[in-house]
Amino acid sequence: PPFLMNVCACIVVIFINKALLETGGDKGELAVGAYGIVNRVGMLFVMIVFGITQGMQPILGYNYGANNWDRVKRTLNIGFVVGIFVTTMGLIVAELIPREISSLFATDATLIDISTTGFRISFMFFAVIGGQVVIQNFFQAIGKPGISIFLSLTRQLIFLIPTLLIFPKLWGVEGVWTSLAVSDLLAFIVAIITLIIIMRRKNKNLIQRL
Repeated sequence: PPFLMNVCACIVVIFINKALLETGGDKGELAVGAYGIVNRVGMLFVMIVFGITQGMQPILGYNYGANNWDRVKRTLNIGFVVGIFVTTMGLIVAELIPREISSLFATDATLIDISTTGFRISFMFFAVIGGQVVIQNFFQAIGKPGISIFLSLTRQLIFLIPTLLIFPKLWGVEGVWTSLAVSDLLAFIVAIITLIIIMRRKNKNLIQRL
């Protein structure tokens, strides 16, 4: 799943840059630069969540193999809450001081303006990314790579590319930022639904064993 996420991320960047260049007009290159700023700041928080999930994986894998389901659920719950907390901090920072953050990377006033708009739109649902990443890595840790791969593809590929083909035609550069936000929310919803289904099946199996 991590390999596929990186591959998908490379593919998606191509679509994003293309959409920004096409809809940005004479400011298209600045829009691409703005995406670089927005993406880098977002990754700072997402990488913290990835670090959390890397620490969770041996705990989840060991206890899942030992049929210690209570500890598995407790570890998942803690990781989910911490992951959401980290990306919520990213949301707060991006919404409250987007111009100040952009100014750390650029001095061009137009680039800062585009980046500021990018932060405020694309980070609308950034808080839920932490939960989606934790759930995705949870399935990898318990030996269900197929589900983990599917969840890794939802945010980067299944939802984002179609929205990138539609929203920019409707709203220009702001449509690109909106595509990022919408794909984050949809991927989280799918992850939650998937987790609920798997949890119910697991709990049902445990009850039958008793």
